[in-house]
This record gives sequence, structure tokens and C-alpha cells, in this order.
Amino acid sequence: MIKAVIFDFDGVIHDTLELAYRINTELLGEKVTIAEYKDMFNGNIYENPKITPERTRKFFEMQIEEFNNLKMEEEIKNELMKINEEYPMFIISSNKAETINSYFESNNFLGKFKEILGLETHKSKEEKFKMLLKNHGLEKKECLFITDTLGDILEANRIGIRTIAVDFGFHERERLEKGNPLLIVSRFTEILPAIKRISHSGSI
Repeated sequence: MIKAVIFDFDGVIHDTLELAYRINTELLGEKVTIAEYKDMFNGNIYENPKITPERTRKFFEMQIEEFNNLKMEEEIKNELMKINEEYPMFIISSNKAETINSYFESNNFLGKFKEILGLETHKSKEEKFKMLLKNHGLEKKECLFITDTLGDILEANRIGIRTIAVDFGFHERERLEKGNPLLIVSRFTEILPAIKRISHSGSI
């Protein structure tokens, strides 16, 4: 039985690829193609030598201003409400929890997630998974992680947490398949039915 649905934020709850790419290319001071930028998420973004602490600090300073103007899609908001009625929801993100909370506040969606573990908690999602499991008395088999990047899937795999990947975010289906997620969906509305199938049967 599934007792925790863990969401990535960027690319899953909100499509921030163009925004993040634009800010990062400005900070890097060099021509980085969108394909090269996506490649940075084949692993943990913070392990990339180009993503220095100073660039990270400036990125979040520039990003927070734009996040306050982002509008949450109604379909995603409605689906999250449905999921929240049946399963506790969490977020594990490479973004800052402060930024994510600001987004939810401006979109009248605060308090729906039991905990948001962002960059302030740790750079490694593996470590954040461990913290979440310990803090909430959860077992790995009781959790599902919803994400859009190969790097995230690989981090979840190393912990032993199963993943549902979405191909409408940073990475396309072919790349996501390399991480062997439980399944890949193409619409946010497909997530809840998939969770229910896995929760009831233990598989897809």
C-alpha cells in the first residue's frame, strides 16, 4: 500500500525549463544549448562543476522574482487536490523550499504537502529521501516518487524508491526509460490512476 507520494517540483508541478535555462545561461556567461542544459540533469545538477555556489546563489535571487508571477495550471491543481484526498503528499526538489512555498502561496495552494525538502535541506536527493523515510516512519515500498529527469530516477533507484516518470518536463521519454521507472506518463491526469493501481496490486 502506498502511504506517501513524493513529487519533484520543476518540470512536474510547473514547467520551469525555459525559465531555468534562460537564467542559467545568463549566469554561465557562455553559449549553452538547451540540449546541453538538459544533459546537466542526467545526474544531480549540483555535482556539475559549472554550478558553483556563487552561481547557485545568484540563480535563486533571480528566480524568486519570476516565480512570484507563475500561475499554477488548474488541471494540475485539481489533480493534486484529488491525490491529497487519498495519499499524503511530499516534495523533494533541487529548488529551494522557500521558492516553492512562495509559488504555492501566490497560487493559493499552501499547506497541501506534508513536507517540502529543498536545497536548504541537502543537495543530494538520496539524502533527502533517507530523511523523509526516517522523519515520517515510512518504508521504501510505501513510497512513490513522481519526477521528470533521469538523474532523479537514478537517485531514487539507489535508495530503492519506485518512480513514476512524466515526459512533459525536462527529459523526454527515451531518456527517462534509461532509468527503468515503473512507468512513464504523458499527462498529469494519468498520475492518480497509476498510483491507485500500484497501491492496490503492488505493480502497474
